[in-house]
Amino acid sequence: MSEPTSLKNQLRAASGEQACDLLLQNATIVDVYTCSTFQGNIAITDGIIVGIGAYTSGKKVVDVKGKWICPSLIDGHVHIESGMVRPEELARVLIPRGVTTIIADPHEIANVGGADAVRYMIEASKDMPLDIKMMVPSSVPAASFEENGATLSSKDADALFKEGNVYGLGEVMDYPAVCSGDDEMLRKISLAKTAGHPIDGHGSGLGEKALNAYRVVGIENDHEAITAEEALERVRKGFYVLMREGTATRDMEAIIPSVTPFNCRRFAFATDDKHLDDLIEEGSIDFNVRKAIELGLNPLQAIQLGSLNAAECFRLQDRGAIAPGKKATFLVVNDLNTFEVDSVYVEGEKVAEKGTLLSSLRSHVEVPLQLLNSVRVKPFTKENLQLPLKNSDKATIIEASLTSIVTKKAVEKVEIENNCFKPNKNQLKLVVMERHHQKGTIGVGICKGIPIKKGAIVSTVAHDSHNIIACGVDDDSLYHAINHVVEIGGGMAVVDGDRVIATLPLAIGGLMSTQSTSQVKTALNKLQEALKVIGYHEEIDPFLTLAFLALPVIPSIKLTSKGLFDVEAFSFIEQ
Repeated sequence: MSEPTSLKNQLRAASGEQACDLLLQNATIVDVYTCSTFQGNIAITDGIIVGIGAYTSGKKVVDVKGKWICPSLIDGHVHIESGMVRPEELARVLIPRGVTTIIADPHEIANVGGADAVRYMIEASKDMPLDIKMMVPSSVPAASFEENGATLSSKDADALFKEGNVYGLGEVMDYPAVCSGDDEMLRKISLAKTAGHPIDGHGSGLGEKALNAYRVVGIENDHEAITAEEALERVRKGFYVLMREGTATRDMEAIIPSVTPFNCRRFAFATDDKHLDDLIEEGSIDFNVRKAIELGLNPLQAIQLGSLNAAECFRLQDRGAIAPGKKATFLVVNDLNTFEVDSVYVEGEKVAEKGTLLSSLRSHVEVPLQLLNSVRVKPFTKENLQLPLKNSDKATIIEASLTSIVTKKAVEKVEIENNCFKPNKNQLKLVVMERHHQKGTIGVGICKGIPIKKGAIVSTVAHDSHNIIACGVDDDSLYHAINHVVEIGGGMAVVDGDRVIATLPLAIGGLMSTQSTSQVKTALNKLQEALKVIGYHEEIDPFLTLAFLALPVIPSIKLTSKGLFDVEAFSFIEQ
């Protein structure tokens, strides 16, 4: 049907001249514009809300008495790769929970496979009830000295924009490049600005002048505020603040006190990095809404943050509210305080009910061969995993937190054996090994804060360059753990000595599985049980904490394949 014909259909239905396609009767409508509710019937034609009021005639009529109708949810910033399943599988998880739009930054897989990896993610995200707005990664690599798999240049960004399948510029992580006026970074930003695309920020730990620079170049939102003070500073400068609640990054409790009736329109929600098991067991943005309510936010305001605010932040004028002219993409909710989603509609079609996806999804897009062969390391020995400390029995240590990706720098006395650091259950050895081009570079450091008592954990998910990262109590376990993920072509594992207790293969770029959601969930459950075997009994998954110990753009100290890095000084540390 042509657009003029469709508009005529919608106008006739809106005026009551003809029956609408779908009529929702006796609806209690959540008005996110005024944070109030009211009663009315909702008329829908051609997937568009054409009217709210005393409509009586519909080709299909659904009585929703006793339930609330609210706009569906939008995730303002997410890395699909952190869910460890393909976009098609992620849709199965998110849609029944009421999340129908996500702003996705594929910079994880871009760091492995470059622009072609982004193109794969674009194709794998098309033609589904989950609307995936794919951003062009802006910082690949995250820092110029990183040893990642590929580079995404301004020329690549220009090509992706011209192909017309991307929505904006992904999080600008390389803040030194912005603040120094780096030509390559400014070209990427200019490409997005000229085309009218939104630009995402990543202002972790940035001070006043750096935040000013971010706004000057046109960066519009930030998900890195971790305190109420940081959130308010960003709002005052004109940013939208995306309150993040992921697996390792749980910032909402700290930020919620900064939200008031006067500034609430500048806040929205994001998950950023959330593992599949947490998405299944807790939820996505629906969890953010529930948690905001538990923390004292009015339920209507929490829904507003999860829908209208995110839509306006990302210039999605066709969604985010129950109003004439908006897409008929909405949720039927049983109770506002518990935010229990009964059913999900996308453009007037019911696609999920009571946690179950009703519509079948298309088949998976074929994965490029280069992404299935991405783990390539130079042969190594246990001796390559040593950390010489010849001049002192004190060393700089990464102090990690299971609830934050921000680390602290500490100097502590350590055990020495044969002039090298000897790990123990309190001071683990941390290893980052280059795995893209067989360079043979290995960074070795010391970390604390991941309470395992023996063995090692290992992963090819190591933000953002995604080299191999492992931490452990002894060299034997570390050696076998790293060899294991090389053999399986990428993944995660829990190892004790030469025994692999549990493993999750991640064949796609070392980041995502080729298996189904249920198979990956089973493997994740086995990993969690295996962690108990090596003495880890915390509720929070340590693998995401481990992954961020390699990201040298998050304060304050990290380990890369080239060595220990002081993020605040932006320089390497000599032990």
